[in-house]
Amino acid sequence: MAWFRHHFYCEGCDGTWFAEAWLKEAALAAEADCPFCRARDVFPYRSEDRTLIIEQEGAAFAVLAIANTSSSEPAYRRLRRFAERGQAQAYLAAKRA
Repeated sequence: MAWFRHHFYCEGCDGTWFAEAWLKEAALAAEADCPFCRARDVFPYRSEDRTLIIEQEGAAFAVLAIANTSSSEPAYRRLRRFAERGQAQAYLAAKRA
């Protein structure tokens, strides 16, 4: 499953927020009501695929993948660790290709 973070901006009140959702729920999260002024059907201006990510672990960089789970919160598992961020980015790019 894929995990997405949707970034929203409300033109009515200049409010900004984000929401996260599984791919199967991504269509439902593609529009939302503003939590500040209650404007209806605000669409995200950006969505990030957070299925594969890089996180720093001490001096190393780890490539993490979302675990297949039915939880409402993402749970990640480490795929590999690298000494340099560039190595982790190259590995991540190859995994996404």
